[in-house]
Amino acid sequence: MSAGEESLRRRVYLLLEHPGTGPGLARVLDVALILLIIANVIAVTLETVPGLYAAHRASFRAFDTLSVTVFTLEYILRVWASAEGAPGLATWRARLRYMRSPMALIDLAAVLPFFIGLLFTSNLQMLRILRLLRIYKLTRYSPALSVLIAVIREESGALLAAFSILTILLVFAATGAYLVEHQAQPSEFGSIPAAMWWALVTLTTVGYGDVTPITPLGRVFGGFITVLGVGMAALPAGIIASGLADHLHRRRDHLRNEFRLALEDGRIDLEEGRQIERLRRELGISRDIAHAILSEVRLRQVPRGPCSCPVCGHVLDSGKGDGGGSVHAREPGAGAGRRGS
Repeated sequence: MSAGEESLRRRVYLLLEHPGTGPGLARVLDVALILLIIANVIAVTLETVPGLYAAHRASFRAFDTLSVTVFTLEYILRVWASAEGAPGLATWRARLRYMRSPMALIDLAAVLPFFIGLLFTSNLQMLRILRLLRIYKLTRYSPALSVLIAVIREESGALLAAFSILTILLVFAATGAYLVEHQAQPSEFGSIPAAMWWALVTLTTVGYGDVTPITPLGRVFGGFITVLGVGMAALPAGIIASGLADHLHRRRDHLRNEFRLALEDGRIDLEEGRQIERLRRELGISRDIAHAILSEVRLRQVPRGPCSCPVCGHVLDSGKGDGGGSVHAREPGAGAGRRGS
């Protein structure tokens, strides 16, 4: 590959994957893509309004064609430039790894319904609805959504265990409701699968009220399941909340370490400031929190070099003794002399 092509690929990579390091055009491109994604979601929802799609069919199709063209070009450029993100791998391996990444799969899913519709003419309504998958492209531009997805991925084991417990409770509740209610209400509780609807809305504490126990034993059992569901249904939310707090704490620690390294020489130069600002945006940390972290790091920073004792003026060797200062014996009469003077 020529040097010019490598330079172009590098610029495209920075433009699409790291807009904070690129020119102002990168931010403009990001905003334009975000607006296009939102417009696509609005268009898909408006197409379901009776008569609106029939009256403006040509406009909807033209907008969809334009959107697919932009999204397809974006996907191709991201795959082509992805080799810059893994310089240690062969070009084709780096691109293949990127194509299997979650964000690349989302980009591909955003354009597939259009091309599938060109090949198959049946069930076009379902294909149009599938275009709502384009809303997931917003996760690329939203640090908050990226954090949430990362937390769900990290806590997948705990979430799977929680949903397994809920599934067991669902079967238990449906079985119990069937045993105590199937004779009194054979249409609603005639089988365990039929009773699962009541069990689901009761365990999740939704309680639509369309199906309720009528026997005394059934009502007692229903109350027990409701109380049990209050705690169990909140279990996945608690896991995600705990993981989210831990993830945000680690991100702030990362920024704190960067501040600490930058302040080793006592100041943050222009290049270090740009790198920290870029990292702050990538981590999704607000400016106010970043300033608070910087103030905290500066307060905790230990001064370098020798310092003197404020009482006797003796030079202390920083880094020794308690609290970073050396312990020394006061000269005989020094304190008394000062007190008497």
